[in-house]
Formats: sequence, structure tokens, C-alpha cells
Amino acid sequence: MEDLRILVAYASVHGSTAEIARSISLTLARAGIDVDVLPVAEVQSVSDYDAVVLGSAVYGGRWRKDAYDFLEKFALNLSRKDVWLFQSGPLGHSAQYIVRALPSNMAALAQYLHVKGAATFGGRLQSGVGGPVARFLERAGLVGDYRDFTEIRLWAEDVARTTAMHVVTGRSARGDLPLAVAGGK
Repeated sequence: MEDLRILVAYASVHGSTAEIARSISLTLARAGIDVDVLPVAEVQSVSDYDAVVLGSAVYGGRWRKDAYDFLEKFALNLSRKDVWLFQSGPLGHSAQYIVRALPSNMAALAQYLHVKGAATFGGRLQSGVGGPVARFLERAGLVGDYRDFTEIRLWAEDVARTTAMHVVTGRSARGDLPLAVAGGK
């Protein structure tokens, strides 16, 4: 997967989504992909990447504004790339079984960008961290780490496989690969 570059960008408040993004980037790197992992605020351009994975924490059923702004800012460039989305936030022992659709504003952008896939991962709530909603959730007994890193790794492996196939197929169709690599004689 030489020359395949993926950006993993994220919007995180307390670090849980950032840790998921780093886990995804490690899996992609192990697959031989050149990966950059950055908070959305630090991304200046997406043009040097073959694909973008974007993740956001979900609070009150909404993505972080900086993640939404990232998609809007780079929408034209992203519409020509493989884009994958993930969100983190469900709490409780059944968090990994909760299938949540993207919030409506994100779903509309995802449809416009022809997103290749989206995933929801469990979140983490630390004791004494956060505002009134976090304190309410803490009183409800939901403090804990509900992220399933095996599930995250498997999703990232799928991102690596699918993106590599799509990018290589696209390059061969454009004639960017030597004929022997592209399937010629």
C-alpha cells in the first residue's frame, strides 16, 4: 500500500475520542498505510490524502461543532475522497450493542460526501469530569470505559482494506500504476 495516505482527524473534549483516533491510526499504520492523526483544529488541508477518517464525541445526540465545521470547510475536497466517520459516546454495559445513526445534520453531509462507512463506539465517562450532564450520568452509575478496542481495530482494518482496494483500483483506471501492477501484461 505504498503511497497510500490517510488522515485520521478527531474532535474530542476529554480525550476518549482522541484515543480512539490514535487506535485507528495504529491499525492503519500496521497495514502499511502512511497515517497522520490530528485534532480537526490542526488540519490545514486534506488534499494530500487518499482518504479521511473523521471522528467526534457525541453529546446530547450531536457531534462536536468543530467536527461538523471540518466537514463543511473541506466538503469539496472530501467529496472526491474516501471518507469514513466514527462517533463515540454511548455509555453503559450495552454500549457496544447500541447502534446509533448519525445525527440528522451529519447524516445529510455524509450522504453528500458518499461516506464509505460510519461506526458508533462506546464512550468513556470519568468520575468528576464534565458538566451537569456528566454529573447526572455519574450519579446514574455510568462512570466507566465502554470502548471496545477490538471492535475499533476490526473497523479500522476494514477501512484499510476497502480504501486500499478503492484507491488502487482508481489509480489503475486512471493509468497511474504500471501495467504489471494494474493487471496488464
